[in-house]
Amino acid sequence: MVYFAVGGAAVTAQDTQPGRATFAEMIAFARLASVPCQRLAPDADSFHALALRRLIKPPITEEEIAAKEKDIKRLRVRLGLSRWCKRYAGQMEQARILVQVLRRQN
Repeated sequence: MVYFAVGGAAVTAQDTQPGRATFAEMIAFARLASVPCQRLAPDADSFHALALRRLIKPPITEEEIAAKEKDIKRLRVRLGLSRWCKRYAGQMEQARILVQVLRRQN
């Protein structure tokens, strides 16, 4: 189970707004960067981020993902493609770990 400490109490990341925003960001990154950044993170890695969408309860909404896609596009402009793809590779590694954890708990 993935936990965040909030006000001294442990809650699952799925239940917190910051946790849901992080998951939505991973999904948005997978949608936008899987093709331009394929060299750094193969398709299998982006699959893990997309698998999060099915594993998170309640499910991440299209609105949550769309809001993060706007942020991810701005980040690409600010960082440039190379640095943006490195960030994507890191996000996909985190997504892989989270999918493993969530699958074990389900």
